[in-house]
Amino acid sequence: MSARTKNAVVAFLAVVLGTAVLGAVVAGAAAALRPETYTSTATVMVAPDKDLPNAQTDSVSQYVLSNMPTYNNLATTTTVLQEAADHGRSTDEISQHLAVEVPTGSTLIKLAYTDTDRERSAAVADDLVAGLQKAIREYSPRADGTSQVDVTIVQDGASATSSSTPQVSRWATVGGVVGAIVGLAAAQALSTRRAKRARDAGSSAAARTEPASS
Repeated sequence: MSARTKNAVVAFLAVVLGTAVLGAVVAGAAAALRPETYTSTATVMVAPDKDLPNAQTDSVSQYVLSNMPTYNNLATTTTVLQEAADHGRSTDEISQHLAVEVPTGSTLIKLAYTDTDRERSAAVADDLVAGLQKAIREYSPRADGTSQVDVTIVQDGASATSSSTPQVSRWATVGGVVGAIVGLAAAQALSTRRAKRARDAGSSAAARTEPASS
């Protein structure tokens, strides 16, 4: 292996390893600086009002099932979000950190809110389900002034709060892999550029040594 080839290989590896290490360090540092977050999940169950006559229970049950997607969307409306806007978070901020889930085939609605403060996470989740409970009752069919749909809070946010801490090693690994990929592309581009310069230099040298035509 010629000295030029060895230098090219060393330069190639240096670029790849350098970007991989840099990616790992940057990603690991970013993970280490991220605060611990808490996710509180509050759940409501929608069902026909228990005092409905048997003849109406089936039809209201079908109504509830068919409207679960609507209830899902209702959970992210301003009407519901405003119920939780007194904890130092705007409705836009709450919406960005809120996940709503309706398990397939069920009449459960899960609202999971994530925050850097454990108590605020639970408080916001609880206010959101209370707001959703109120909204569903308000917009549901009524008989004799009473909603035909019952909304029960089956789980509050405080009893279902989990914490999440960024895993520095995982972030560093991902950063290292991404850095290595970027390094490979950069090293390949540099190698191609050096090879082109070498060819151009060789062509210029050959042209200078050719005898002039008579």
